[in-house]
Amino acid sequence: MEISVKIRKSNPWTGVTKWKSCFDYIGTYIKRSGVRYTGLADEDAKRLEKEIGYAEGTLAPSSEFWLTYNIKLGSDGIQLHTENPGDELKYLFLKSHKRVADGVSNITPGTDYVMYNENAEAEKVNKYNQVKIAAIKALAEMTIDEKRKCLRLYGIRGEGMSNDLVETKLYEFVERAPQKFLDTWVNNKTRDTQFLVEEALAKNIVRKNKQAYYYGTDIIGNNMDDAIAYLNDKKNQDIKMIITNETKSK
Repeated sequence: MEISVKIRKSNPWTGVTKWKSCFDYIGTYIKRSGVRYTGLADEDAKRLEKEIGYAEGTLAPSSEFWLTYNIKLGSDGIQLHTENPGDELKYLFLKSHKRVADGVSNITPGTDYVMYNENAEAEKVNKYNQVKIAAIKALAEMTIDEKRKCLRLYGIRGEGMSNDLVETKLYEFVERAPQKFLDTWVNNKTRDTQFLVEEALAKNIVRKNKQAYYYGTDIIGNNMDDAIAYLNDKKNQDIKMIITNETKSK
């Protein structure tokens, strides 16, 4: 497996990530538990000792080996090939290091370097793009009334909004989280009943106390999923029709 390790942060004064002639060194540190960080499980340490040719115990956390062990990184980063035992040692050392993010999706404000498999990252990006394309295609096929109903499932009442504002608001949700849009609307088989509950709740026909939903004094569900299941039950269609009519007329 080929792994790239590249610098993430730039110097706030120069805007340069790292001068060509300058290098950084990533070494070990003492964790809160008081144990030295190595990134290696016991079985990995023992296996790599044999594969690299180190004496037994060389890669143990208490070994003097770690006092000087570090990985040199410049502006271009480094490439690791994990089939090589020495590179696998570097990979495992960096994988959980506090200064290194294992993958672009794991980057935090404290991340100095990011480590990623370019093929795997490209696959993730491609999957995300496919989801986004499907979401935008579904959005384009929706009527304006459907878009207003969808906004209600996001907790936004779209009845008083202009068509343009409805379009803009919903597109923002799709752009920000396309999979959530697919789950909320496209793949949501109970979306009509969920919309009914949300509308009835907004018009005070259905009440919510903590997590429970009530129609009058009768509880119709301990949560949204329960309320949807209750109203979709064939034996409760008379109550569902009453709530529907009251919602439309109010």
